[in-house]
Amino acid sequence: MTGKIYLNFDLEEFDIPCEYGQPLDEEKQFEVSSEGLKYLLDLLQKKGLIATFFITASFALKKPSLTETLLKLGHEIASHGLDHSPSGKEEDLFLSKKILEELCSTQVLGYRSPRFRPVDCPSLVASGYIYNSSINPTWLPGRYNYLHYPRKIFFEQGIIQIPISTTPIIRFPLCWLTFKNIPLRIFKILSWVTLKEKGYLNVFFHPWEFAEIKSYAMPKAAKSIDGKTLLKRLEDYISWLQSFETSFARLSDVVHPENSPKIK
Repeated sequence: MTGKIYLNFDLEEFDIPCEYGQPLDEEKQFEVSSEGLKYLLDLLQKKGLIATFFITASFALKKPSLTETLLKLGHEIASHGLDHSPSGKEEDLFLSKKILEELCSTQVLGYRSPRFRPVDCPSLVASGYIYNSSINPTWLPGRYNYLHYPRKIFFEQGIIQIPISTTPIIRFPLCWLTFKNIPLRIFKILSWVTLKEKGYLNVFFHPWEFAEIKSYAMPKAAKSIDGKTLLKRLEDYISWLQSFETSFARLSDVVHPENSPKIK
């Protein structure tokens, strides 16, 4: 089976405990994300993979050496907003892109909104983005309902929309939360079905998941597997994907028709 794998990561401050009554100072939030990122980068380098990192401008400014390492390893830098607060204001869209481009000396083509909050296409175009990956075309109670969106890559008001991968019919999301909460063999089967149907997978995680996070106040489902145990599971999944005739790519490759699935 052939296909493309778009592996990507939301590189942000570890602020999820703050949502559940455990305030963390800024230094600790960046420390947890940085710890997980280092483990993750070792794995990606070991497997010879490139990926896309949606980075908050706040993380890039706080950890410039890690951001530089991402670039040196060939990974794509895309925007995840100024910080992890879901404002989505047009000036924030522009400013986060400007900060990342100046800091990294590279063009930033993509955007993902914090917590998948809705983002306006004309605002993205006005801010200079080419693609958006802020749609998880499923229903997550209490967060969002994007069941009305297409599951495949599509073009909308001047922006290439690259939704997170979901399965046919039931739209089961293939992402970090389901990856750690269902048996890996089932996740593989669902990935195989979706990859065969679409010709690609767009799957995302967070670097902070690969740190030790079980002691923090957050939903059990978000920390059911963490650290090196989760890293080993991801390595198993990657090795399984590599056993097929698949190639791993950055999301920016979708912009180039010769390197991407056909846009419907």
